[in-house]
Amino acid sequence: MLTSIEGIYEDGQVRLLEPLPDVERARVVVTLLPESMAPLKATETSAATVTSDPVVEGFEPRSELGRTLLALRRKYVEGGGKLLTLDEIEDEVRERRGGVQDD
Repeated sequence: MLTSIEGIYEDGQVRLLEPLPDVERARVVVTLLPESMAPLKATETSAATVTSDPVVEGFEPRSELGRTLLALRRKYVEGGGKLLTLDEIEDEVRERRGGVQDD
């Protein structure tokens, strides 16, 4: 399983912004992000896997269904999937209904 943990590289060292869950030794790959992506502060992170989906960062599902749905959402986002806004969802529903407005 791959896990992403955000960190900050400074003065030749990488400082992780959250603890690694039950890991004593692991291979790592470092990906440098554009500076325009402001790093999270340590207080803004949780033990959850960090994703590019801020809605679910820190969300801990309580059921197996919740864990499955969260994994599917993460896979979709990491694969380049676009999450729709409420207005975009309503537009798509309206289009699929043949342009009928739901009042």
